Order: sequence, then structure tokens, then C-alpha cells
Amino acid sequence: MNRIGVFVDAGYFWVQVAQVVHGCKQARDSVAIDYAALREKLLAEVAAQFAGGELLRVYWYDGPGTYGHKAHSHVAIDDLDDFKLRLGTRNTYGDQKAVDGLIIADLVSLAQSRAIASAIVVSGDADLTPGVIAAQGLGMRVHMLSLGPANSTSPFLRAEVDRKQHWDDEVVHAFATARMPSFAEPELVDAEAHAALLAEVPLAEIAASAFAQIPADEVTTLSPHGALPRPLDALLLRTGKIRLGRPLDEPEKRALREEMKQVLSAACADPASIASAADGDGSASCA
Repeated sequence: MNRIGVFVDAGYFWVQVAQVVHGCKQARDSVAIDYAALREKLLAEVAAQFAGGELLRVYWYDGPGTYGHKAHSHVAIDDLDDFKLRLGTRNTYGDQKAVDGLIIADLVSLAQSRAIASAIVVSGDADLTPGVIAAQGLGMRVHMLSLGPANSTSPFLRAEVDRKQHWDDEVVHAFATARMPSFAEPELVDAEAHAALLAEVPLAEIAASAFAQIPADEVTTLSPHGALPRPLDALLLRTGKIRLGRPLDEPEKRALREEMKQVLSAACADPASIASAADGDGSASCA
């Protein structure tokens, strides 16, 4: 039995689909995907390329969402029959890592176990070339499915695969459209999702830690109103990064700045405590 596996590099997929839909590079959220239609297209491609073959499953490889959780697109993939989501990792700077390694590991592992005899790789990444060669050495036949501009596919990968197939723009438009510029609903969903995550961030602890690092004689010059002075802002964000082990995202930064203003406001309401810390006479006041 010729069992087939499909391996989709989601990073490549999203870049190429956005290029087809908009004619230029755009963010993922600028494109709406009909996932049921995409599934049908991929399953039809398997049937066309491997007549009489049997699909094992479609593996979908992507990095995790911004906050380390599944994004909306990941949930949509989870809901599809015959699809399996495989997530890589993010480093402390938020960059996606380990996705290529996952694809290569699965290709080789499935070839070694003879779980599949053939594969379709939806990618144009040269980094996958060694994995393709290794899988072929184990007897697997590897086809490549590309989309978008031809120059987005590595010539090294093209040279090694057993067959090249390309979806033209008409095929892509069958499951991908431009997302209408209506941000009310996405922003509401994102705000609700992020509120739960934000509640887990120890904002008060971080702000208090940063405040403790400010010389007492400088505290009296700080105001809880308006933007934080640049040196204080840098200190606050650096303290947050050290505490969380990663940079803060924009909503977290805004929330942390507001928390620091609350700390400054409390300090201004009790100037004696500030002066006491500076061995003063308690007559100081905030700016």
C-alpha cells in the first residue's frame, strides 16, 4: 500500500498566499482562509499525484501564537479531519524556531518506520533539503507542492525532490481571500484572550521591583501623570523582561506603565515615606 503524508510549512504557506491575494507581502491576518476548501484541495492533490494511494494525514507545521498559545488559525487546523497540528517553539525574542527541524524529523521517522512510502512537501525552504535527501535514502518518494511566485522556492530544494507541482493563483483564490478591513470583531476576540493572559503577569511585583531601584531623592521629581520619563520607562521594561524571561508585548507594556503610575501616585500621597528613605525631613513632594 502506498501511504502518503503531506507536510505543510505554514510559514511558507502564509507568505505565499498573502502574496497571491494582495500582490505583495502582508500579515497573516490580512487573509481569510476557507479551511474546508483548503482541505479538499490538498486531498484532491494527493489523489491526483498518487492514484490508488492512501493518505496517512496532513501535518501542519507552525510556530506558536504570540503569547505561546494556539492562534485562531491553529484552532481551525485542529478542527479539520485528516490534519495534525505540529507546533515549534519561540525563543525569548519571540522568533519562531524548530519548525524545519520538526518537518525533517517527521519525514525521516515516518520513512524509517515505513508508515508512509511517499510525501508531498508544501514548502520552498532550502533548509528542508537535507531532510528530503535523507528520506529519499530510506526509499521514500518526495514531491514538492509550491504556490506563489516561482522565485520564492529554493532551487536547491527543487533540484532534490522527485516531482514538482505548482498551484497557480486561481487555485489559491479558491480558498483564500482578502480579509475585509473590519477590526471590531478581531480586536474584541484578541482583547478577551489577552485579558486572561495579562492577569497572569505579576505587574504589581514588577513595578514595585523597578520602583525600589530608583534613588529616593529622584522619586520626588517623578510624576504619576503623563508619560513616564525615558530612563524610568527603560528601567521598568528591563525589570519586566528579566522577571518574565522574555520581552513584554505592547499590551503588557501599557499595563505595566499604568501600574508604575499607580506606584508613583501612592508614593506621592505619602511623601514622608520617600523622605524617610532619603533621610530627609518629610517635606518633599512629587512633581
